Amino acid sequence: RSSPSALLEISGPGVSKASTLELCCAERGISPEEVVAFGDMPNDVEMLTWAGTSYAMGNAHPAVIAAASGRTVANNEDGVAVVIEKILAERL
Repeated sequence: RSSPSALLEISGPGVSKASTLELCCAERGISPEEVVAFGDMPNDVEMLTWAGTSYAMGNAHPAVIAAASGRTVANNEDGVAVVIEKILAERL
């Protein structure tokens, strides 16, 4: 559950965004170096450090900014799309 002042996420022991991403990637033969992850809250830090490339959103918590390898603009400014467009433009 999320609100402007609080966020509640519940998962089983040992389950995190990072562990789930790692499992999904392993099933598909994708290495961490091939993964680009985005985050804004402390519950994203483990995932960001697992991924080969990581971005903190413009509105991210300071712990996320410290953990990420890059930054993009805020969620409401389409920060994820900005990075994806940049990556695709560099590859074309």
